[in-house]
Amino acid sequence: MKLWILCAFSLLFVGCASDRFDVNLYDVRYHDDAQVNLSELTEAVTPLSMPDGGLKALMVPFALRQDVAVRKDVGREMADIFRLAWLERRVFGTLEYDSSRPWPGLDEAMAEARAKGANILVSGNVSQFFEGGRKGQTSIGLTVEIHWVPDGSLIWSAAQAATMEAGLDKDFVVVRSTRRLPENPTYAVMRTLSASMAEGFARHLQP
Repeated sequence: MKLWILCAFSLLFVGCASDRFDVNLYDVRYHDDAQVNLSELTEAVTPLSMPDGGLKALMVPFALRQDVAVRKDVGREMADIFRLAWLERRVFGTLEYDSSRPWPGLDEAMAEARAKGANILVSGNVSQFFEGGRKGQTSIGLTVEIHWVPDGSLIWSAAQAATMEAGLDKDFVVVRSTRRLPENPTYAVMRTLSASMAEGFARHLQP
């Protein structure tokens, strides 16, 4: 009888077998991919109007508020993920990023943007950073500021946070459900956060 039940369950799940299912003699394991949880985008400053086109942006490495030994490297890495997401969204006509040095401060960054002929300066700071790896919770809080270089005014400022966490295994008779995290949870969290902020700013651009 037990053998018959086991065979029945095996046949039931063999058609469903995929990278989400592990079928063995003892149970069936279902892997539920963890999702990135986003907070609402909070815009503190929004532009009254934006030019029709010709936006050339310079982005500088992000600052990291937390006092950790590798904060300069973390700032560069977070900014690079952010840059890739905004390039994919095509927020600006041109987006240049110099990762060779850490956040230089607003005055120096603005002078560098003018020297490069940019009319947009993108800067940011990582207000919260916790890397939990594939076993715990990864969380990132980010504030981004966009300045209009010709007059130095702040035209957009927004903050948002995102998390991804592992969960406990759950047993359902012969099925065990596990929450599966990606190989690099930090990248997944920052990528989702950056794409969300890109959509937020892009709403203010001319159609």
